[in-house]
Amino acid sequence: MDFPTLMTELGRLGIEVQRFAVTGAALQLRANGEPFARGVEASFRDAITAVLPGALDGLKPDDVRVAVNYVIFQMEEARELLRDPARPPTWRINDPDVLQSMGDLSRMLPRRMLAFAANRPALAKAMTGRFLDVGTGVGAIALEAAARCPTLTVVGLDIWDPALELARANVAASPDAARIEIRKQSITDLNEAAAYTVAFLAAPFMDQRVVEAALDRLAAAIAPDGYLVVSIYIPTADKVVGALTELRRVRSGGHSWSTDDMSAAISARGFVDIELQPGPPALSISPTLIFARRPTAIS
Repeated sequence: MDFPTLMTELGRLGIEVQRFAVTGAALQLRANGEPFARGVEASFRDAITAVLPGALDGLKPDDVRVAVNYVIFQMEEARELLRDPARPPTWRINDPDVLQSMGDLSRMLPRRMLAFAANRPALAKAMTGRFLDVGTGVGAIALEAAARCPTLTVVGLDIWDPALELARANVAASPDAARIEIRKQSITDLNEAAAYTVAFLAAPFMDQRVVEAALDRLAAAIAPDGYLVVSIYIPTADKVVGALTELRRVRSGGHSWSTDDMSAAISARGFVDIELQPGPPALSISPTLIFARRPTAIS
């Protein structure tokens, strides 16, 4: 590719970045209940209408928050990639904005779990007991699960101090703080028997050996008729989306799991009733969730 062609392509991509940003900015103002700044309101509305007609119409408050979190995460992750492209493939994110944006986007996952539980009584019952969030990060999944399930108690595990600091502050500010415990603890050190009715494991960000050890620990820690929920990224037919998702996984130090391989690993630990819930196809960063039940009688 010659330089003029490159600059033409960069110009096209730059416009897409601006389209994304202006939509996110408008959504953020809506989420925060803030007006457009005096003097730019008309231009802002014209830009949004040109970029994405009707983008702000008919949205519920929860819809707006999810959309804002998605935009912020994408922008913060892109900024981190541009700022530190040479960092080794491991989980070493210190930037609080990146950590918080990643966590905020993950609030969609408990909502997906509850939607999946709507016609699965055993899973719905499990979501009223004790929830273990492995790799809790800034505590967003723990907070969302507690907020949406008023009888649920939640334990969040993580080993990354920058994320734990944010998690503790987020929990302290929550009305559900009394039902949430944040621990600095590796899942490989967990030694509890039949203590949880639901456990969530974010596999894309973990080394294969850690995931294998985690599954062993969770097989013991989940109570009879309790559920294990594992998230993984799966390949997509879109080459660009697939390549970018793979880059995200590799930079996080995670292992590439197929649904068959993960389902087999889960089944080998004695879980049954394994089901898949694909992520929304439009969102490249939305993982597939794998649900599995611990049998009533554990051998």
